[in-house]
Amino acid sequence: MKFKVREVLRHSMTRLDDLFLIKAGLVSSRVTVSNTKTKSSIAYLRPAKTQQRTLAGWVERSSVPSEHRHPIYTLFVSTDGEGSHTYAYVSTFEFVANSNVCVLLPKREMSLAEKIFYAKAITLNRGKFSYGRKPKGERLKSIELPNTPPDWVKNPIDFDSTFGGLPNFPVKAIQRRHLKAGTSTVSLCELFEVNYGTNLELNAMDVNPHGINFVARTSQNNGVSAKVQKLSEMEPTEGGVLSVAGGGSVLETFLQVEPFYSGRDLFYLRPKTKMSVDVMLFYATCIKANRYKYSYGRQANKTLRDLKLPAIECVPAWVNGAFERVSVKIKVLTAETLQAVILAPSDKFIGDGVDLAEWIAEGRA
Repeated sequence: MKFKVREVLRHSMTRLDDLFLIKAGLVSSRVTVSNTKTKSSIAYLRPAKTQQRTLAGWVERSSVPSEHRHPIYTLFVSTDGEGSHTYAYVSTFEFVANSNVCVLLPKREMSLAEKIFYAKAITLNRGKFSYGRKPKGERLKSIELPNTPPDWVKNPIDFDSTFGGLPNFPVKAIQRRHLKAGTSTVSLCELFEVNYGTNLELNAMDVNPHGINFVARTSQNNGVSAKVQKLSEMEPTEGGVLSVAGGGSVLETFLQVEPFYSGRDLFYLRPKTKMSVDVMLFYATCIKANRYKYSYGRQANKTLRDLKLPAIECVPAWVNGAFERVSVKIKVLTAETLQAVILAPSDKFIGDGVDLAEWIAEGRA
């Protein structure tokens, strides 16, 4: 089927400038970019690999000519940057583009789904360009795109009928509640005590494979970069907290269940009220969802306390018990996989009548 679709599209391709009017962005020297959003400001976008990081800051609406203020659901493409060129997105808010971003205005009526399709199609041409061969001018105009999107783009999935039959898991600790988007949020400091970590240098410590976790500003391995010898003059931070990177991999957030030491720009959050593992993991995800607001040059050390998170009473019902459900599913899948791998070639490794799922549940496999 994939090849048939490609064959159809190959015979109905057209140039990008046949579909879109290309409009250049506004050079940064003509605006004053601020890190603070106000009621009278508008987003100023730059090239980026992810849509979240396209936000460069905010500019005053009155300082920008109306022809450079683009409405929600406008398609734009990055035209510069080694790691950013050719990425195309559809905006979810009104914005002003900088000079390394081109805005694509459809020459015919297009639905939101069609715009998203063309954004993905443009991005797939990224391999044709580089930092020294940027998608600008004729190169951008001549990108070949399908003249019309496939039928499935015009017929969105009916999610209610497709997923409406999923089972409702039992909820024990909290009642079923519904979170209304944009409401019932509180500052992070109302939910957690915000503390600065032990601020140690890993290269000054003794590595011990059986020692204490050392949590750093990394996005890997649950934030743990090494295990170190316990210090006689300093106790590690107790487990049961969230570790948050204020710099480096900004806002990488993990649940730490064991005692740990930490490096620079590393905060730990202790709940002000009792929270289950599920709720802690939920808040870790909510905190990480704010990463697009930061970068290596704009860290979260000063603003972490003020991040907006769902209030505790608005935690969705499905959160409770999620960790246990996933753990059980992993154990079952692991048992089935091992059973297939071990028993398929030969049954000499496990005797007759042995239930591998029981071995895993009992910790013997």
